[in-house]
Amino acid sequence: MSAEAAWHRSLERLRAGAPLEDDLDHAIAGVLSRGDGAGLPADGTRLLVGSQSIGNAEALPDDVLIGWAGEADGYDRLIVDLLEAGFRPLRERAGGEELPAFRVVRARRDGYRIRGYRPGDEVSILGLFRDCFGEDLSLQRWRWRYLDNPRGGPRISLGFAPDGELVCQYCAYPVRWRGLPAAVPIVGHQVGDTMTRRGARGVGRGPTSILARTSRHFYLTHCSDQVAFNYGFNAGNITKFSTRYVGAQVVENVPYRELSSEAELGGHRRFGRRYELLRITKRSEIETGFDALFERVGERYGLLVERSAEYLRWRYMDCPDEGLELVAAYRRGRLAGWVAAKRLADRVEWGDALIDPAERPALRALVARIREPGLPVVGWFTERPAWWSRELDRLGFVRRPDPQGLVAIMVPFVCGDAVELVRAAGYYTKGDGDLF
Repeated sequence: MSAEAAWHRSLERLRAGAPLEDDLDHAIAGVLSRGDGAGLPADGTRLLVGSQSIGNAEALPDDVLIGWAGEADGYDRLIVDLLEAGFRPLRERAGGEELPAFRVVRARRDGYRIRGYRPGDEVSILGLFRDCFGEDLSLQRWRWRYLDNPRGGPRISLGFAPDGELVCQYCAYPVRWRGLPAAVPIVGHQVGDTMTRRGARGVGRGPTSILARTSRHFYLTHCSDQVAFNYGFNAGNITKFSTRYVGAQVVENVPYRELSSEAELGGHRRFGRRYELLRITKRSEIETGFDALFERVGERYGLLVERSAEYLRWRYMDCPDEGLELVAAYRRGRLAGWVAAKRLADRVEWGDALIDPAERPALRALVARIREPGLPVVGWFTERPAWWSRELDRLGFVRRPDPQGLVAIMVPFVCGDAVELVRAAGYYTKGDGDLF
């Protein structure tokens, strides 16, 4: 039986109040209130087959029941069309074993529209940030992160209230990873600045909330079949929301470490004198030696963000944050390693590092350089690779719970086993996120 014939037969049975007979009957009944066939929209029932699209979703009635039979990307396009036209998908069901390519969705228009970023939206985005977090995000930093990223962008989905006010954002910036399987895209998304205006947090519930709708729009337009995974660092309610409704998985508690202000820096003190330390202050100082270092040692770190010269120029030289310091160690003219840090009022925040394992004493020299008398040195550093973790132990860094209770989370896309890969061999630091 054709998809069209099966669809109409199921509708007739439901309207007549007949017993449910097959998977499609159950799928359609499953999206209706109490499974009642009387709840079928009088003029809002549609069937899409193959490559058909919904067309002008703006012209649909406010309550629709749509059947779709075809490839998954067509159904994704249908959901995006509904979200952009101000519909809230209420319930969705698959056709079951008999019709595995069949999907059914019931949606109702509530006027909250989701769409991608358009030039000029940044004014509203900065205002939303201020409303949600009680502090300002500068236009310069926003542009650096989302528009001027050498890996592309902007990758932003926005939710608007019926009156046009911006009430929600889900966004990320792309970074390249090294160590992924050959068939997997090397790009992953660092998700940040997820936010919902206070007055809109009661719009919908769970998977139909405005944040869930906005994140779904982002996933369908920027992630599915396009990137290896999304990742980020969250705590509290946003972690609960992400794991319950948008497919996120917790990898681990962030690996917080601290070198107290009183601790004597351990390691091979005399060998540190072998190295020339240079504070990097210009983009031109991040030269080919940084690429050579990454190519030479990247495999010794496992799965990690590609710390190329291009990335470092953007991440640490172009970043408008004040107090950010990049220090490199050279031995006989060859780069042995580098660290990135910020000197804050109550601590030195060590944000990133890449050290040649053959030049491990350089790590002590670099940490000594960024250290500030009377202040602890803190940072996130994984237990992986093992040689790296042992070096931190030798230097005197102690593991502690993260003060904010942050966890690392991931949403796998093309790389379905991303969480297991990171747990087994992933190296990351605070600099790999948007909190440093």
